[in-house]
Amino acid sequence: MGFVKWESFLEKHIEGFFNKKFSSELEPPEIEKALGHELERCRKRTRGESQVPNAYEISMGTEDYQRLSSKRLLDELYLFIEKNLILTDAFMDGRLQLTFREDQTLSLGMCGVSSHYEEAAAVDALEAQHTLVLNRSAFTLPLNLPTEYKMASLTVIEGPDLDSYLEFGEKKIYIGRRDKNDFILTDTKASRLHAYVAFERHRHILYDAKSLNGTFVDDRRVTSVCLRAGDRIRIGSTVLLYEVI
Repeated sequence: MGFVKWESFLEKHIEGFFNKKFSSELEPPEIEKALGHELERCRKRTRGESQVPNAYEISMGTEDYQRLSSKRLLDELYLFIEKNLILTDAFMDGRLQLTFREDQTLSLGMCGVSSHYEEAAAVDALEAQHTLVLNRSAFTLPLNLPTEYKMASLTVIEGPDLDSYLEFGEKKIYIGRRDKNDFILTDTKASRLHAYVAFERHRHILYDAKSLNGTFVDDRRVTSVCLRAGDRIRIGSTVLLYEVI
């Protein structure tokens, strides 16, 4: 066998053998990295704010698809996107949708991510709090069950309730001295219902509840404000730190 033919034989058989033998499986951190790139690529500036699409399709080769397609991973990726929005100060309209898709043309360890804006009417037609779509014919999972996603926290860093802590997500939370609040303060300068945090356009919005002494964010009195990671909220003698968890 001549040298050129021998070289061709090695490329075709030996290299192919090593690629097949040692190619690594796709792992969740790699999918998160691809999602992060897509979020950055599709980000657009509209009316002075950053916006991103609300529908994402993740394509994987057959072996990776069969191994990774799960509600648990979808939930992890859902939280990854929600936290990314807070950390990059971006907004999203409509319900967040994630879809896994099998793509037989993709090699082991490879994935592709695409995104688009899904119309609100089409999303609302899906009866779920957050519909996570999983295309897999071999089995069905109750993916439309409501899931509690927690992506942020409030911690008291100054005041009578030092170190009090609350993790929260999409559920509205109420802050103040009354017993029914989600975050109960003993600070006598706080109103019974002093403020609340709502989840709007996939961001946490802090509202003052017509409190007597006012609500301040980074020393600025507010009636409502979109919270950013690291914001300090002052209620009476109490200071709460807002963070992504």
